[in-house]
Order: sequence, then structure tokens, then C-alpha cells
Amino acid sequence: MKILVATDGSRAGLAALRFGTRLVGQNGAGELTVLTVYASPETGPAGVNGSAQREQAEHVLAEAAREVSRRGSPPARFELVRARGTDEIPEAISRTADRLQADLVVVGSEGRESLTEWVVG
Repeated sequence: MKILVATDGSRAGLAALRFGTRLVGQNGAGELTVLTVYASPETGPAGVNGSAQREQAEHVLAEAAREVSRRGSPPARFELVRARGTDEIPEAISRTADRLQADLVVVGSEGRESLTEWVVG
């Protein structure tokens, strides 16, 4: 089973990550990919907002890697994807799930501007 976990580093994101690692551990032959999508505007001075958002997303993935390691899960892949804006975050998750041919997508997010920024599938 191929499982994609999309997380923003929040408590809900951590819960999604724990759920995904538990499923992979139970399956034994599963594949786990952890995804963080960050929104980076195309306009404005180069690297101003996008750089800070990318750094935060890299921190989220590093924390996710530590959590996966602590849980003794099978090896996981960690991916960072840039979206041009918050409206494109669900599409980025969907494209990644399609590319990986994921059987299950687990999403955890809280504290975002609107619920439409994440798609649960």
C-alpha cells in the first residue's frame, strides 16, 4: 500500500503522520511518502516571502523525519512541493498523489486561513 501523508507541522498534521506511519507499519510492505506543500507567491521581490516559507516547510519535513524515525517506521520518502499560492495547495497534493500512484492520502492541517486550502482524500 502506498500512503501519502500531507502535513503542515500542526497538531493535526502530526496526527496524520502518526496515522500514516501506523498503517505502513501494520501493512509491513507499505510505502510512506511525507509531503509538505508551501505557497510561494510569484510576484514581489525574488526570494522574499518564498524563501521564508520554504525554510518553514523544510523545518516541517525535518520534524516529520524525526517523528518517523522515533516511531520505528519503515523508511519513508520526504518531499517538498512549491505551490504558486494557497489556492493551489490541494492541487499540489493531488498531483503528487497521482504521480506516486498513492492508494491513500492522509492530510492533517490546522490554523490555515480557510478549510478549502487542504483537500482530504
